[in-house]
Amino acid sequence: MTWYSGISLFLHIGESISLLVLGTMWARRTKVTPVFRPLVAYLWCDSFFYVFNTFAKKVLHNNIFGFHISTFSDVTWLTVIFISLASDSTKNWLKTGWLLFFASAIISAIWVDGFITNINTLSRTVGNCFLVFMAFRQLNQMIRHDYLIPPFQSPVFIFCFIVGIYYSSSLLMFIGQDLSRYSWLSNSIIHFDQKYNGISALWFYPFLRALQFGLLLHLITLFPMGVTPRHALPRWLRFRLGWRPPTKNWRYRVLPLHLVG
Repeated sequence: MTWYSGISLFLHIGESISLLVLGTMWARRTKVTPVFRPLVAYLWCDSFFYVFNTFAKKVLHNNIFGFHISTFSDVTWLTVIFISLASDSTKNWLKTGWLLFFASAIISAIWVDGFITNINTLSRTVGNCFLVFMAFRQLNQMIRHDYLIPPFQSPVFIFCFIVGIYYSSSLLMFIGQDLSRYSWLSNSIIHFDQKYNGISALWFYPFLRALQFGLLLHLITLFPMGVTPRHALPRWLRFRLGWRPPTKNWRYRVLPLHLVG
């Protein structure tokens, strides 16, 4: 396996992380609080775009428009969560910020980048900056009101941390892979090879997605489960410790006394 094919493999694995998170939530029967229900829609949309992106590459031979649509979906669902977390006086400002992002998405698709021509550099920059701003604004509000005790047991803190880290870092990578199409860089002393520059900018993306996956797993463990921990296990792993009176339900294994410490 060459270096290029190895990076491509990790990129595909990183793109499928939302499917793994949804599978974990389904296995745990996770009961998401009303404020974070748009997060489930965000994961479903991300999973759909992963499948659709594969289809567009193989069949349509053009997946550029998927970047435009997925950016709009990500920013919209996450903005809904931040609006729910914000105070009444701040909600209108966040809605106005989303309208500005919507305008940038239209301008990016029609005039600046092109819906099927180039990656949406403009709308992604505006959207990611808007999400990072909302994440750190929410963290600042929590710090000022002493809502960070303990921080990693707070779903809001974990959510803001995920958004702040992922969307600030991914912005640099997605812009980096698209630098070669700007004509003013052609006169630079640095030679920009489109293929090499794109892969070099995205090599850290799988590790960033792995970090996002770990934090998302920690976030969903903070939500209550719809079943007991024992029933969340596969049926063949369910057992009882020690001797118990025989029951009619023989699905559970009973350990003999000499195996119980």
